[in-house]
Amino acid sequence: MGFRVSVITPVFNAERYIAESVRSASAIPEVEEILLVNDCGPDRSWEICQQLKKDFPKVRLLEHSDGRNHGAGASRNLGILNARCEYVSFLDADDWYLSTRFEADREILLRDPRVDGVYNALGNWYESESLRELWLAQGRPELMTLSAQVSPEELYLVLLHSHPLVKGEFSTDTITVRRSFFSRCGYFHTKLRLQQDTHLWKRMSVAGRLAGGNLLTPVAIRRVHPDNRMTRLADHAQYMEIWYVSLFEEFRRLGAPEDASVALLRGFFGFRAERKDRLKAFCLFCKWFARDPESVLKPYGHFDQMLRQLLENGRMADRLLSMKNRLVRALSR
Repeated sequence: MGFRVSVITPVFNAERYIAESVRSASAIPEVEEILLVNDCGPDRSWEICQQLKKDFPKVRLLEHSDGRNHGAGASRNLGILNARCEYVSFLDADDWYLSTRFEADREILLRDPRVDGVYNALGNWYESESLRELWLAQGRPELMTLSAQVSPEELYLVLLHSHPLVKGEFSTDTITVRRSFFSRCGYFHTKLRLQQDTHLWKRMSVAGRLAGGNLLTPVAIRRVHPDNRMTRLADHAQYMEIWYVSLFEEFRRLGAPEDASVALLRGFFGFRAERKDRLKAFCLFCKWFARDPESVLKPYGHFDQMLRQLLENGRMADRLLSMKNRLVRALSR
């Protein structure tokens, strides 16, 4: 059985980078086609893509029917719907693949038909030392990966920051998915101009089985440059409200496990608490407590953590939790 991949790349303001991105994907034997999707930026990117199509036989060009900008999510969706291969992967126009990109993916996906996708580690390349310092100051990792292998059945706990041992995430550049899987889990959320990829990976983690591939060394490289929106935290924050609300709806549609919904609710609570939306955070706290009232009996558990967030980890939180835990211990004797 062959292993052939359709690589999908949205193209927007990437005239400086797109040629290197295409070259890296074209050189990999498993890549059958590279779908460059015009997202209608103001620079010369599409003109360069037309030349790349002449230079690299694997390149196919796609455009939105109305010739307008729709964002990375809608552009990736257009690529998925036009892909010819059984397997689909993604590559941002300013990043590039390494020669080992599909080694683990090929082995796992051909060996186990129950696996819907494989994810791997991503490395960074910085255009300047100041960008590297900014990246690290924001708490971002040099290697984007999971801290250890985890079963597909537990992956959603990792991605929702609720796994007791394993931490981390994976990148859009490093996942390969069976094309048929999208009909079950859905496509990229088109109203999210940022974070639409993490929205989809969390849906995939509850709807199917994603396996870890090469988590120790990078299979692709992310270019960190001045125009990279990954460093602009304020841009991401403006989309998080719709991100959480729509993901709750998707979890219900997909029949996500209860602990996945609880973990998502905790994340939403933390987001509201950080933004000082105290009333909304309190309402979420009450909603969560109503679903899991026994959590109050667990010292240092979810109830304690959420109450500390709500009260900004101050003296009032210390006093209330100290009283609560003493009472719980007394009643349990």
